[in-house]
Amino acid sequence: MNTLARPVPTSPDECDERSLPWVARRPGAWYALLWLPLLLLAPVVVSIQTGRIGQLLMLLLLAALHIATVLGRHRSVSREHPALRGILGSEVLVAAATLAVVCYQFLWNEHQVFLYPLLALGMAVGLRHRLVMGFIGGLAVSGAIAAGITTGSLADALVFAVVTYMAGLSAFLIDRLLETTMQLSATREQLARTAVLEERERFSRDLHDLLGHTLSLIVVKAEAVRRFVPTDPDAAAEHARSIEEIGRSALGEVRQAVVGYRETTLADELEAARLALADAGMLIDIEVLTGAVELPGPVDRLFAWVVREGTTNILRHARARSCRILVESGGGEATLEITDDGGAVSAPIRPGSGLAGLRERAEALGGVLVADREAGGFRLGASVPTSEEERA
Repeated sequence: MNTLARPVPTSPDECDERSLPWVARRPGAWYALLWLPLLLLAPVVVSIQTGRIGQLLMLLLLAALHIATVLGRHRSVSREHPALRGILGSEVLVAAATLAVVCYQFLWNEHQVFLYPLLALGMAVGLRHRLVMGFIGGLAVSGAIAAGITTGSLADALVFAVVTYMAGLSAFLIDRLLETTMQLSATREQLARTAVLEERERFSRDLHDLLGHTLSLIVVKAEAVRRFVPTDPDAAAEHARSIEEIGRSALGEVRQAVVGYRETTLADELEAARLALADAGMLIDIEVLTGAVELPGPVDRLFAWVVREGTTNILRHARARSCRILVESGGGEATLEITDDGGAVSAPIRPGSGLAGLRERAEALGGVLVADREAGGFRLGASVPTSEEERA
């Protein structure tokens, strides 16, 4: 048998990330720093060749201010909540770089075609977003006017303006792209954590409803077996067989709950409640009015869970002899009510995870869940709108 190694499938997140441009997959301050040696190479070489130490020191100061501006701004953006102090610090560095360029032009009046684009790059990443394009445009226009007056050439002035403006614009757009990419990545991680949390809550609710109800049925059946073994072995065997069937059914439901495909219906739960309560020796009255036969799927599933939780609570906690389940629908609203005669208890109701899960399901459909004690027992009810507009 010939076996071939198969490549590991690529996850959707990896596919999305690989489809992004290289710049989006390598967030950082590299673009504004990349132009620094290219723009300062010629002025530095000239200052060294002419022996102008002051000019060389001024260029090195400009380089240091540019590096501090870019790195400081990048560190501020990388944080989840950038501090205003970091933004003001980068703006102060941009102002210092602008002053250094002005002093450079006043002292030597050269290399404008290199220093103005460098200053535009610093403004693109160091200023607040709403101020960037205004300052870059002003820098390009003022530099073009100065170049036109100095050289007397309109073409030189236009080239100077285009170079300065495009340098700042490209740095600004790439800076926004990197910032947006970081925000999208953080949002995606937050959405993934939220989805995991919601799935855990769903699974905990379903598992509680499944195992709580099933274990209560098993306890009731086991008590019936114990009662009938001395007097009616055939009935005891029938109840034991029911325990086996309930266990197999519960195992299948748990497996389906794990993969998230389990469906439960109101009709099935009403029949299960009737059998379970009858086995416990209770009188049960189930009334489903004509309008409630066909309920919307989400409402039907919610009512099924309410019936299951109510039956479980009656079997566990109530010393009831009778139970009544009423389902009705009309006027754009469906109502389910479960009442028993378990007797009044003065202790306050402490809703557990089962009732909390039902309340979350009801509220998600725009409805309400009520659980309270009455003079003669306990009442559990749910009311949900049946029309799509009202539930939305």
